[in-house]
Amino acid sequence: MDEASDNIVVLTALPLEYQAVRRLLETPTRVDHAGTIFERGRLLGSRYTIYLATTGTGNDSAASITERSVSFVQPRAVLFTGIAGALKADVSPGDVVVATEVHAYQGGKQDPERFKARPQSWAATYSLQQVAQYVANIGAWKDKLPEGVRGSTAVHFKPIAAGDIVLNVPQGDPARVFLDEHYNGAVAVEMEGAGFASAAHKAQAVPHLMIRGISDRADGTKQDTDATGMQEAAAQHAALFMAEVIAHLMPEADPSAHSSPASTHGSASDLLWQEVGSPVKVLWRRDIVRGSAYSSGPSLLEVHLVPVPTTGRVPAVRMRQLASELVSLGRSKGFFTNLEQVEAHDSAEMAAASVSGPRGRSAGMAITRSGQLSAWEPLPNPGMTYVLDEEHTGERISLLLSLLMSIDVPVAASYAPAAAVENTRMVTVERLSEVNPRSAALRVTDAPIEVQPEEAVAATLVSTCSRELANELTARLIYSFRNPSRRL
Repeated sequence: MDEASDNIVVLTALPLEYQAVRRLLETPTRVDHAGTIFERGRLLGSRYTIYLATTGTGNDSAASITERSVSFVQPRAVLFTGIAGALKADVSPGDVVVATEVHAYQGGKQDPERFKARPQSWAATYSLQQVAQYVANIGAWKDKLPEGVRGSTAVHFKPIAAGDIVLNVPQGDPARVFLDEHYNGAVAVEMEGAGFASAAHKAQAVPHLMIRGISDRADGTKQDTDATGMQEAAAQHAALFMAEVIAHLMPEADPSAHSSPASTHGSASDLLWQEVGSPVKVLWRRDIVRGSAYSSGPSLLEVHLVPVPTTGRVPAVRMRQLASELVSLGRSKGFFTNLEQVEAHDSAEMAAASVSGPRGRSAGMAITRSGQLSAWEPLPNPGMTYVLDEEHTGERISLLLSLLMSIDVPVAASYAPAAAVENTRMVTVERLSEVNPRSAALRVTDAPIEVQPEEAVAATLVSTCSRELANELTARLIYSFRNPSRRL
């Protein structure tokens, strides 16, 4: 699991499932990204920030929103929670099922004689399964359930079947017989798990887990069970168990243990800035991707790490290899989505991977032969205005710094960090949750806002104190934005 992030994505399909999770968040605030609305809030009683979104019903929608969420948040983990129908007699309404595997059960081949199933399955991340098993073994999560159901609510660690139909047919129906013959291990059935698990699996580095509360027996009695309020109860049980799993992702710190910079995220005082003896030259995005600037394009946030001193020039042969490696790295980290067409660029002086378009997302990462590491992406655009939100920008710069330090090249002793915002005419500094999507700010100038690389930080601190470094760069960006005559 990504130890650098305290952000978790939680996805649901139905409004009642969404509300069950939302009730567990402190002061949720709205965050918009590419047309999808998230609510961001601290999970009660934990250190983690939850990005909550709804996918709607169906596997296709779940896959699309999962991929978008992982790319946007770059979370420590992504979880799906909600309700499901039971397939086994020993799994009762109100129980919780942790999906050890998700089976897409509708794929296959139809011959003249019969339908031949072609199973496709995705296993949940083992480390998350272990945390969930630990939570179930302790059993303390049941203290949060209504008193009358604490003793009867069980947790099952079994596969779940996912299709695009609401299954509600009696025992002996061909659909039930088919599931029993080909997916006998599955104890529950629902409609989004295959899309979620497939998209999360393709994100590679992102741990994923699905938790479902049983609301009915999927045997023709669904309407009667729903009428008793069991959907709401099942959604609540699943949300409470999920919250306990998130809260236990990391063991509580031992107060007697001695921490070190290598084992903590560091604090602002850990950032030892080093004066550089001579001016440090940075190649901005407009220098790296020449001819790609367009005034009508998105407002871009860019981050650069300039080696101080230089580590020696990267061989041209290695630059060619790095171009394709940047594409793979960006996809594995969720920086590029699996649906985006990523272009690799290489020359004797630079290797880069990027997606671009005057009306679409522009993002990329690059390395120069001198060892400068660079990444850029659009600012959030909830309406007519691009937004420089201090908290969100700090999170994104921290993730971009971690991404850059993952590039497989020799690490310099120190780096001089730089940051900028390009295409600033439609940019405003405010909280994302308070933006009016129908209004727009218009600056007098469209000149870039730049934080020049005038100081250096040890490479180890770039990794261990990435959030503190990101907060400092964000503060300098906002200061420069509000004082355009100053360039820091």
